[in-house]
Amino acid sequence: MTKVLVAGSTGYIGSYVVQELKSREYWVRALVRTPDKIKKPGEHLEPAIENLADEFFMGDAIKVDTIAEVCNGIDVVFSSLGMTRPDFVHSSFDIDYKANLNLLRLAMKAKVKKFVYISVFNAHKMMDIENIQAHEKFVDELRASGIDYAIVRPTGYFSDMAQFLNMARTGVMVSLGEGEVKSNPIHGADLAKVCVDAIEGQDKNIDVGGPETFTFKEVGEMAADVVKKKPFTLSLPLWLADGVAAVTGFINRDIHDIALFATTVSRNDTVAPAHGTHRLRDFFEEMASKEG
Repeated sequence: MTKVLVAGSTGYIGSYVVQELKSREYWVRALVRTPDKIKKPGEHLEPAIENLADEFFMGDAIKVDTIAEVCNGIDVVFSSLGMTRPDFVHSSFDIDYKANLNLLRLAMKAKVKKFVYISVFNAHKMMDIENIQAHEKFVDELRASGIDYAIVRPTGYFSDMAQFLNMARTGVMVSLGEGEVKSNPIHGADLAKVCVDAIEGQDKNIDVGGPETFTFKEVGEMAADVVKKKPFTLSLPLWLADGVAAVTGFINRDIHDIALFATTVSRNDTVAPAHGTHRLRDFFEEMASKEG
C-alpha cells in the first residue's frame, strides 16, 4: 500500500486531499500543527480529518527539529503548505519556501519517491509579489532535487470566492476596476482529485481550474442573489487600488502581498483547463445555509 504524507492537512485543499486519498485506499499520514483542527470541519465546508487519516504527526514544518522523522516510511509527499492570511509573525518565505524546503530535504533523506506541490496558476506573470516568489523559489528547489515531482497550479479556490458572500452580507461590494476579468475557480474536492491523479500520473506541471468561468462582477452578483441582498457596489479604479497597495508596503509585508495580488488578478484573466463538477452557486448556497 502506498503511503502518503499530507502537509497542510487541515487546510482547505489538504483536508480534501486526505479524503480523496482514503477513498482510493492510500495510507495517509497527516502533518498537523494545531491538533484541535483535525476534529471539526473547516470554515469553508472542508471535511474534518480526525477519522480519515491513518496517522497524525504533530509538528511545525517551520521548526525542522519537530518534524525530523515525518517522512520516514513515506512513499509520496503532498504539500499544500502556504500562507493563506497574515499572521504578523512569519513571512511568505518562512512558510511557502522554508517550511516546504524543510519537508523536501527530509523527503530526500528518507528516499521518498515523489513530491506533489501546490503552487499558483500564472505565477510567471506575478513575480513581483513576494508570496509568488516564495512559491516559485521552492518550485526551483523541487525541480533540482532529483525526486520525481508534480506541480499543480490552480486558478483559485471556492474558499477564496467566499469573500464575495461576506461583502454581500455587509451591504457593500468592493470591486477593483470594472470587475470584467474572468476566472474559473475550483472546489477543494475537485482539486483534490487532480492532486491525487498527479500522484498517480506522469505530468510534471498541471494547470487547473473549475468547470465554470465567471467575471468577478458575476461572482459578486451571484453572492448578492444568494444572500438576498442588493449591496452598494464600490468600484475602485485600479490606479487607486495600486496606490493603496503601495501604502500597505510601509505597514505590513503580508498585507502588501495580498493587496498586490488582488490588483494583479483584477487586471488579468485567470482561466485554466476545466476540471470537476462542483458549481460555485451550490457552494455559496451551502455556505449561506450554514451561517444562517
